[in-house]
Amino acid sequence: MKKDVKSRIFRENGLIVITRKEKIVLVIKSVLVVFVMNYFFYRSVWAMIPLAAVGAFYFKLEMEALIAKKKLQVKEQFRELLHLVSNSQRAGYSVENAFLTGYGDMKILYGQESVICKILKRIRIAYENRKPLAAVWEEIGEELKVEEIREFARVYYISGEKSGNVAVVMEKTASQIAEKMDTEKEIQVMLSEKRLEQKIMNLMPFLIMAYIMLSSPGYFNGLYGTVTGVVIMSICLGIYLLSYRASLKIVDIHL
Repeated sequence: MKKDVKSRIFRENGLIVITRKEKIVLVIKSVLVVFVMNYFFYRSVWAMIPLAAVGAFYFKLEMEALIAKKKLQVKEQFRELLHLVSNSQRAGYSVENAFLTGYGDMKILYGQESVICKILKRIRIAYENRKPLAAVWEEIGEELKVEEIREFARVYYISGEKSGNVAVVMEKTASQIAEKMDTEKEIQVMLSEKRLEQKIMNLMPFLIMAYIMLSSPGYFNGLYGTVTGVVIMSICLGIYLLSYRASLKIVDIHL
């Protein structure tokens, strides 16, 4: 099921799309990481083969970070849509019409190819085919793995099918989701300084080694080309990779 959801996200008509340019940039960065690791730890052509796994590991992490960034953009767009729908309801629009008429404003704000515009296109198609919009929102939430949209889908279904008081419930829901997202945004802003520190600390071992190489040429020569040196460097590399992964976990905080 998880694999199916992921494939739907990245198909050509999916909501979130990783562009060809973005993939090329990630590949180039991953290759550079492999070359840097080889230079500092092994300086061997043969070492490029096992280090390819490190490049793949880095590519995976960067891809996850890119997807997380795109999901954050989706949340911001979704929040603006909820505000727009809430205001439209006060003006007398039904929830369905508020969503349908909101496409024009979202297009102006974020562009026709934005995720929120793609979502609204799906909403329009579902509405024209008389498909329950609550079900569509639930599908979208599952596809994007965005909890705010999932919560909205559940509330939308309950308010429409059970209570019938859609306008009031929608307004409260929009307000609560916006507050939650504002809180999460404040946390991410506070963590931005820690993330910068984390990136600097991840670079420090290489900067220290580079300084020693420049100030004392040949200092590390005994570690290259020998079995003992390969073992020592491999242990150091393993410790570094574990520390790198742990540092990412430390600053990866979500509500």
